[in-house]
Amino acid sequence: MSGQAVPYHLRPHKTVDRRLFLDLLARFERWIPLDRYAYISMGAYPLEDHKLVHRVLGITRLIAFDMEPDIVARQKFNRPIDGCHCLHCKSGELIEKLDHVLADCSCSDATGIVVWLDYTDPKQIGQQIREFQNLLGKLKAGDVVRVTINAHPNSLIDPRPAGGRPIPVTEKMDQQYRKLKDRIGEYLPSDTSAEKMTAEDLPLVLSESFGSAALKSLPVTGDTTFSPLSIVRYADGQQMLSITGTLVRQEELEPMLDRLDLLSWPFGSASWKKIHQLVVPALTLRERLFLERGITTRTTEKLIEELGFNQAGDVPIEDFLTSFRDYYRFYPTILAAEF
Repeated sequence: MSGQAVPYHLRPHKTVDRRLFLDLLARFERWIPLDRYAYISMGAYPLEDHKLVHRVLGITRLIAFDMEPDIVARQKFNRPIDGCHCLHCKSGELIEKLDHVLADCSCSDATGIVVWLDYTDPKQIGQQIREFQNLLGKLKAGDVVRVTINAHPNSLIDPRPAGGRPIPVTEKMDQQYRKLKDRIGEYLPSDTSAEKMTAEDLPLVLSESFGSAALKSLPVTGDTTFSPLSIVRYADGQQMLSITGTLVRQEELEPMLDRLDLLSWPFGSASWKKIHQLVVPALTLRERLFLERGITTRTTEKLIEELGFNQAGDVPIEDFLTSFRDYYRFYPTILAAEF
Protein backbone atom coordinates (compact mmCIF):
# COMPACT_ATOMS: atom_id res chain seq x y z
CA MET A 1 0.00 0.00 0.00
CA SER A 2 1.39 3.41 -0.94
CA GLY A 3 1.77 6.29 1.47
CA GLN A 4 -0.99 8.11 -0.37
CA ALA A 5 -3.38 5.19 0.20
CA VAL A 6 -2.86 4.92 3.97
CA PRO A 7 -5.31 7.11 5.92
CA TYR A 8 -3.37 9.88 7.67
CA HIS A 9 -4.98 9.22 11.03
CA LEU A 10 -3.51 5.69 10.91
CA ARG A 11 0.07 6.91 10.38
CA PRO A 12 1.38 8.06 13.79
CA HIS A 13 5.01 7.95 12.60
CA LYS A 14 4.21 10.34 9.75
CA THR A 15 2.29 12.61 12.12
CA VAL A 16 5.17 12.78 14.61
CA ASP A 17 7.67 13.37 11.79
CA ARG A 18 5.54 16.24 10.44
CA ARG A 19 5.22 17.86 13.86
CA LEU A 20 8.96 17.57 14.43
CA PHE A 21 9.39 19.42 11.13
CA LEU A 22 7.15 22.20 12.42
CA ASP A 23 9.15 22.33 15.65
CA LEU A 24 12.33 22.66 13.61
CA LEU A 25 10.83 25.48 11.52
CA ALA A 26 9.81 27.27 14.72
CA ARG A 27 13.42 26.92 15.90
CA PHE A 28 14.63 28.15 12.49
CA GLU A 29 12.76 31.40 13.14
CA ARG A 30 15.44 32.21 15.69
CA TRP A 31 17.54 32.87 12.57
CA ILE A 32 15.03 34.14 9.98
CA PRO A 33 11.28 34.93 10.31
CA LEU A 34 9.18 32.65 8.10
CA ASP A 35 5.81 34.42 7.98
CA ARG A 36 6.59 36.00 4.59
CA TYR A 37 8.00 32.79 3.11
CA ALA A 38 6.25 30.67 0.48
CA TYR A 39 5.54 27.06 1.48
CA ILE A 40 5.48 24.41 -1.25
CA SER A 41 4.82 20.70 -0.80
CA MET A 42 2.88 17.78 -2.21
CA GLY A 43 0.72 17.79 0.91
CA ALA A 44 -1.36 14.76 -0.14
CA TYR A 45 -5.14 15.18 -0.11
CA PRO A 46 -5.61 16.45 3.53
CA LEU A 47 -2.95 19.23 3.23
CA GLU A 48 -2.08 18.64 6.89
CA ASP A 49 1.33 20.28 6.68
CA HIS A 50 -0.12 23.33 4.88
CA LYS A 51 -2.64 23.71 7.70
CA LEU A 52 0.11 23.51 10.31
CA VAL A 53 2.55 25.96 8.70
CA HIS A 54 -0.32 28.42 8.33
CA ARG A 55 -1.61 28.06 11.90
CA VAL A 56 1.75 27.76 13.67
CA LEU A 57 3.98 29.99 11.56
CA GLY A 58 1.48 32.35 9.95
CA ILE A 59 2.56 31.49 6.40
CA THR A 60 -0.13 32.51 3.88
CA ARG A 61 1.76 31.90 0.61
CA LEU A 62 0.83 28.23 0.25
CA ILE A 63 1.32 25.99 -2.80
CA ALA A 64 0.35 22.31 -3.02
CA PHE A 65 0.92 20.03 -6.00
CA ASP A 66 0.40 16.43 -7.08
CA MET A 67 0.54 14.44 -10.30
CA GLU A 68 -2.86 12.80 -9.62
CA PRO A 69 -5.81 15.01 -10.67
CA ASP A 70 -8.17 13.38 -8.15
CA ILE A 71 -5.80 14.25 -5.30
CA VAL A 72 -5.48 17.83 -6.53
CA ALA A 73 -9.29 18.09 -6.58
CA ARG A 74 -9.41 16.97 -2.93
CA GLN A 75 -6.62 19.39 -2.05
CA LYS A 76 -8.68 22.26 -3.45
CA PHE A 77 -11.57 21.28 -1.22
CA ASN A 78 -9.31 20.88 1.86
CA ARG A 79 -7.38 24.15 1.45
CA PRO A 80 -6.74 25.82 4.84
CA ILE A 81 -7.22 29.27 3.24
CA ASP A 82 -8.64 30.42 -0.09
CA GLY A 83 -5.22 31.71 -1.13
CA CYS A 84 -3.70 28.21 -1.10
CA HIS A 85 -2.88 27.22 -4.69
CA CYS A 86 -3.26 23.56 -5.74
CA LEU A 87 -1.43 22.54 -8.91
CA HIS A 88 -1.59 19.47 -11.11
CA CYS A 89 2.05 18.75 -11.97
CA LYS A 90 5.02 16.48 -11.27
CA SER A 91 7.80 17.45 -8.88
CA GLY A 92 10.34 17.73 -11.69
CA GLU A 93 8.05 20.08 -13.62
CA LEU A 94 7.52 22.28 -10.59
CA ILE A 95 11.26 22.52 -9.94
CA GLU A 96 12.02 23.30 -13.57
CA LYS A 97 9.45 26.13 -13.66
CA LEU A 98 9.82 27.25 -10.05
CA ASP A 99 10.05 30.99 -10.77
CA HIS A 100 7.00 30.85 -13.05
CA VAL A 101 5.05 28.83 -10.45
CA LEU A 102 5.78 31.43 -7.78
CA ALA A 103 4.72 34.24 -10.11
CA ASP A 104 1.52 32.48 -11.22
CA CYS A 105 0.61 31.82 -7.57
CA SER A 106 1.23 35.46 -6.55
CA CYS A 107 4.21 34.44 -4.40
CA SER A 108 6.99 36.34 -6.17
CA ASP A 109 7.19 38.72 -3.21
CA ALA A 110 8.05 35.90 -0.78
CA THR A 111 11.22 36.56 1.22
CA GLY A 112 12.16 32.88 1.02
CA ILE A 113 10.88 29.39 0.25
CA VAL A 114 10.27 26.23 2.25
CA VAL A 115 9.96 23.19 -0.07
CA TRP A 116 8.99 19.65 0.99
CA LEU A 117 9.39 16.92 -1.64
CA ASP A 118 7.57 13.90 -0.20
CA TYR A 119 8.52 10.95 -2.41
CA THR A 120 7.22 7.38 -2.10
CA ASP A 121 8.47 5.43 -5.15
CA PRO A 122 11.84 3.76 -4.34
CA LYS A 123 12.37 2.86 -8.00
CA GLN A 124 12.73 6.58 -8.80
CA ILE A 125 15.47 7.29 -6.24
CA GLY A 126 17.94 8.37 -8.91
CA GLN A 127 15.49 10.89 -10.35
CA GLN A 128 14.64 12.07 -6.83
CA ILE A 129 18.28 12.81 -6.02
CA ARG A 130 18.71 14.68 -9.31
CA GLU A 131 15.58 16.73 -8.64
CA PHE A 132 16.97 17.63 -5.22
CA GLN A 133 20.22 18.75 -6.85
CA ASN A 134 18.37 20.79 -9.48
CA LEU A 135 16.20 22.42 -6.80
CA LEU A 136 19.21 23.58 -4.78
CA GLY A 137 20.53 25.32 -7.89
CA LYS A 138 17.36 27.43 -8.06
CA LEU A 139 17.24 28.52 -4.40
CA LYS A 140 19.05 31.12 -2.35
CA ALA A 141 20.48 31.47 1.15
CA GLY A 142 17.76 31.17 3.79
CA ASP A 143 15.58 28.76 1.81
CA VAL A 144 14.65 25.46 3.49
CA VAL A 145 14.40 22.08 1.76
CA ARG A 146 12.92 18.86 3.11
CA VAL A 147 12.96 15.54 1.25
CA THR A 148 11.23 12.32 2.33
CA ILE A 149 12.21 9.12 0.52
CA ASN A 150 11.68 5.37 0.83
CA ALA A 151 14.61 3.81 2.74
CA HIS A 152 13.31 0.23 3.00
CA PRO A 153 15.88 -2.29 1.66
CA ASN A 154 13.23 -4.73 0.42
CA SER A 155 11.72 -2.01 -1.77
CA LEU A 156 14.88 -1.86 -3.88
CA ILE A 157 13.99 -5.08 -5.72
CA ASP A 158 10.76 -6.63 -6.93
CA PRO A 159 9.03 -8.95 -4.44
CA ARG A 160 9.51 -12.69 -4.89
CA PRO A 161 6.73 -14.22 -7.00
CA ALA A 162 4.27 -16.44 -5.14
CA GLY A 163 5.68 -19.94 -5.08
CA GLY A 164 9.13 -18.78 -6.19
CA ARG A 165 12.28 -20.12 -4.60
CA PRO A 166 13.49 -18.37 -1.43
CA ILE A 167 16.48 -16.09 -2.06
CA PRO A 168 19.44 -16.46 0.33
CA VAL A 169 20.02 -13.32 2.39
CA THR A 170 23.45 -12.60 0.90
CA GLU A 171 22.14 -12.98 -2.64
CA LYS A 172 19.20 -10.72 -1.87
CA MET A 173 21.44 -8.02 -0.41
CA ASP A 174 23.71 -8.24 -3.46
CA GLN A 175 20.69 -7.73 -5.74
CA GLN A 176 19.60 -4.73 -3.68
CA TYR A 177 23.07 -3.19 -3.83
CA ARG A 178 23.37 -3.64 -7.61
CA LYS A 179 19.92 -2.17 -8.15
CA LEU A 180 20.71 0.87 -5.98
CA LYS A 181 24.04 1.38 -7.73
CA ASP A 182 22.34 1.28 -11.13
CA ARG A 183 19.80 3.87 -10.03
CA ILE A 184 21.97 6.49 -8.33
CA GLY A 185 25.39 5.85 -9.88
CA GLU A 186 27.77 8.74 -9.19
CA TYR A 187 25.94 9.77 -6.00
CA LEU A 188 26.59 6.44 -4.25
CA PRO A 189 29.18 6.74 -1.43
CA SER A 190 32.42 4.96 -2.35
CA ASP A 191 32.35 2.74 0.74
CA THR A 192 28.88 1.34 0.00
CA SER A 193 28.63 -2.45 -0.24
CA ALA A 194 25.99 -5.18 -0.30
CA GLU A 195 26.44 -5.62 3.45
CA LYS A 196 24.96 -2.12 3.96
CA MET A 197 21.60 -3.08 2.47
CA THR A 198 19.99 -3.23 5.93
CA ALA A 199 17.32 -1.17 7.65
CA GLU A 200 20.04 0.32 9.86
CA ASP A 201 22.62 1.17 7.18
CA LEU A 202 20.60 2.00 4.06
CA PRO A 203 19.32 5.35 5.46
CA LEU A 204 22.93 6.44 6.00
CA VAL A 205 23.85 5.43 2.43
CA LEU A 206 20.93 7.44 1.07
CA SER A 207 21.61 10.41 3.31
CA GLU A 208 25.21 10.62 2.13
CA SER A 209 24.01 10.26 -1.48
CA PHE A 210 21.88 13.38 -1.03
CA GLY A 211 24.90 15.01 0.60
CA SER A 212 26.89 14.25 -2.56
CA ALA A 213 24.15 15.82 -4.68
CA ALA A 214 24.16 18.93 -2.48
CA LEU A 215 27.93 19.23 -2.92
CA LYS A 216 27.61 18.95 -6.69
CA SER A 217 25.03 21.73 -6.72
CA LEU A 218 26.77 23.91 -4.15
CA PRO A 219 30.53 23.17 -4.19
CA VAL A 220 32.73 24.09 -1.23
CA THR A 221 34.35 26.87 -3.28
CA GLY A 222 31.01 28.66 -3.66
CA ASP A 223 29.45 31.34 -1.48
CA THR A 224 26.54 29.16 -0.35
CA THR A 225 26.34 25.67 1.14
CA PHE A 226 23.51 23.30 2.08
CA SER A 227 23.52 22.50 5.77
CA PRO A 228 21.50 19.51 7.08
CA LEU A 229 19.44 20.40 10.15
CA SER A 230 17.53 17.20 10.94
CA ILE A 231 17.57 13.67 9.48
CA VAL A 232 15.01 11.16 10.77
CA ARG A 233 14.03 7.62 9.81
CA TYR A 234 10.76 5.96 10.72
CA ALA A 235 8.53 3.10 9.55
CA ASP A 236 4.89 3.40 8.54
CA GLY A 237 4.73 -0.03 6.91
CA GLN A 238 7.99 0.69 5.03
CA GLN A 239 10.95 2.63 6.36
CA MET A 240 11.11 6.27 5.28
CA LEU A 241 13.89 8.84 5.60
CA SER A 242 13.26 12.58 6.04
CA ILE A 243 16.10 15.03 5.39
CA THR A 244 15.69 18.72 6.25
CA GLY A 245 18.27 21.42 5.68
CA THR A 246 18.85 24.99 4.60
CA LEU A 247 20.97 26.96 2.18
CA VAL A 248 23.27 29.31 4.04
CA ARG A 249 26.20 31.53 3.16
CA GLN A 250 29.52 29.97 4.12
CA GLU A 251 30.43 32.80 6.50
CA GLU A 252 27.02 32.56 8.22
CA LEU A 253 26.99 28.79 8.74
CA GLU A 254 28.41 28.74 12.26
CA PRO A 255 26.37 31.73 13.52
CA MET A 256 23.23 30.09 12.09
CA LEU A 257 23.95 26.73 13.78
CA ASP A 258 24.69 28.51 17.06
CA ARG A 259 21.42 30.43 16.89
CA LEU A 260 19.40 27.26 16.17
CA ASP A 261 21.26 25.40 18.97
CA LEU A 262 20.69 22.01 17.36
CA LEU A 263 22.80 20.30 20.02
CA SER A 264 20.03 20.93 22.56
CA TRP A 265 17.29 19.69 20.17
CA PRO A 266 16.95 15.88 20.30
CA PHE A 267 16.45 15.52 16.54
CA GLY A 268 19.12 17.92 15.28
CA SER A 269 21.59 16.70 12.65
CA ALA A 270 24.62 18.86 11.99
CA SER A 271 26.01 16.29 9.52
CA TRP A 272 24.74 13.82 6.91
CA LYS A 273 25.75 10.92 9.18
CA LYS A 274 23.58 11.94 12.16
CA ILE A 275 20.31 10.06 11.70
CA HIS A 276 17.63 9.74 14.39
CA GLN A 277 15.12 6.90 14.55
CA LEU A 278 11.47 7.41 15.45
CA VAL A 279 9.92 4.43 17.25
CA VAL A 280 6.17 5.04 17.44
CA PRO A 281 3.87 2.16 18.42
CA ALA A 282 0.12 2.64 18.47
CA LEU A 283 -0.88 3.53 22.04
CA THR A 284 -4.24 3.39 23.74
CA LEU A 285 -5.36 6.66 25.28
CA ARG A 286 -4.82 5.24 28.76
CA GLU A 287 -1.28 4.12 27.91
CA ARG A 288 -0.42 7.49 26.46
CA LEU A 289 -1.76 9.49 29.41
CA PHE A 290 0.13 7.25 31.84
CA LEU A 291 3.41 7.66 29.93
CA GLU A 292 3.05 11.42 29.49
CA ARG A 293 2.42 11.80 33.21
CA GLY A 294 5.56 9.94 34.21
CA ILE A 295 7.97 10.19 31.26
CA THR A 296 9.90 13.16 32.69
CA THR A 297 10.18 11.90 36.29
CA ARG A 298 10.31 8.08 36.27
CA THR A 299 13.01 5.75 34.99
CA THR A 300 12.43 3.50 32.01
CA GLU A 301 12.56 0.46 34.29
CA LYS A 302 9.91 1.92 36.61
CA LEU A 303 7.60 2.77 33.71
CA ILE A 304 7.88 -0.73 32.25
CA GLU A 305 7.24 -2.25 35.67
CA GLU A 306 4.05 -0.22 36.11
CA LEU A 307 2.89 -0.89 32.55
CA GLY A 308 3.23 -4.62 33.10
CA PHE A 309 4.28 -5.51 29.52
CA ASN A 310 7.52 -5.35 27.51
CA GLN A 311 6.24 -5.29 23.94
CA ALA A 312 3.75 -3.15 21.98
CA GLY A 313 3.07 -4.87 18.69
CA ASP A 314 6.54 -5.52 17.25
CA VAL A 315 8.15 -2.66 19.19
CA PRO A 316 10.12 -3.36 22.40
CA ILE A 317 8.87 -0.94 25.07
CA GLU A 318 12.39 -0.09 26.25
CA ASP A 319 13.44 1.00 22.73
CA PHE A 320 10.24 2.98 22.33
CA LEU A 321 10.58 4.85 25.64
CA THR A 322 14.10 5.98 24.76
CA SER A 323 12.69 7.77 21.70
CA PHE A 324 9.36 8.77 23.28
CA ARG A 325 11.08 10.96 25.89
CA ASP A 326 12.21 13.20 23.01
CA TYR A 327 8.99 13.43 21.00
CA TYR A 328 6.06 12.79 23.36
CA ARG A 329 4.86 16.40 22.91
CA PHE A 330 4.26 15.66 19.23
CA TYR A 331 2.47 12.30 19.54
CA PRO A 332 -0.96 12.54 17.87
CA THR A 333 -4.18 12.29 19.86
CA ILE A 334 -6.69 10.04 18.10
CA LEU A 335 -10.06 9.54 19.72
CA ALA A 336 -13.10 7.60 18.57
CA ALA A 337 -16.16 9.70 17.86
CA GLU A 338 -19.75 8.52 18.20
CA PHE A 339 -22.59 10.00 16.19
